[in-house]
Amino acid sequence: MGNLTHEQKGVLKRKAMDSIKKALLEEKLAVIKEPWEIRITKRADEYFEITGRMSSLTVYLTETNSGYLVSVPSEQRCGHVPADCNQYDIENYVGLENDIDATTLATGVRWLIQNGHAANI
Repeated sequence: MGNLTHEQKGVLKRKAMDSIKKALLEEKLAVIKEPWEIRITKRADEYFEITGRMSSLTVYLTETNSGYLVSVPSEQRCGHVPADCNQYDIENYVGLENDIDATTLATGVRWLIQNGHAANI
């Protein structure tokens, strides 16, 4: 790295700063009032945070041929759910056992799907 020109160092620094900015990027998407207040935030332009009633779930959502793949890395869970998923779909297919987490996630996932935020493979 010692043999880089001043211009090359500047380019690398800009790329690193752009990468950091992207990682910190946050976009508040929605606040849903039913069944309780649920907030949906898009982070780093690639994943979502769904929070509500003492739950905070990091979520990746991808549309597939078999429905929607929901991945919750913080809970080490994932599974396919239908577009109109509910608490029971999340509990059965994703594997979340807590009713509040499952209801919060189902509400957030339905909103994300209805508003076109699922990634496509």
